[in-house]
Amino acid sequence: MNQLIRIAASLIVLAAVLAAPVGATHLPQTEPVPSLSPRDVVSIQIEALRNNDTPYENRGVEVTFNFASPANKRMTGPLERFKVMVRNPIFGPMIDHRSAKYENLVVEDDSARIDVILISKEGVYLGYRFFLSRQHGNRYEGSWMTDAVIPFDIVSL
Repeated sequence: MNQLIRIAASLIVLAAVLAAPVGATHLPQTEPVPSLSPRDVVSIQIEALRNNDTPYENRGVEVTFNFASPANKRMTGPLERFKVMVRNPIFGPMIDHRSAKYENLVVEDDSARIDVILISKEGVYLGYRFFLSRQHGNRYEGSWMTDAVIPFDIVSL
């Protein structure tokens, strides 16, 4: 009987995974690891926000918070506060955006920055500059994490 319950539970989990939209369940990573580059970290966050409510509400915001550096989390956390902040008029257009383009990656020692040009779900072009640092002396040793995201105006395309 226990084996039948385990098999049934496994089938339910498999069905849920197969039914989920492709973009939502195929993020390469949802938490920092040293093998991810600065561009990987930003693209994971951007993809998560593009599919924010898949497979559950605010998953994209949670993944984005996972990649916030400890210093960033001290300013923007806890998670519930971060969720409100990300939905403000400045950052809200990142949620469920149509597409993203990555430009101007600069890596200098343990610091990096990259520009992201988004097309919002309303069709508006928006720019965001991500600042990252490689972590040392904490549980994320060697991992790139986001310290700040600053919007910038798009002059021309």
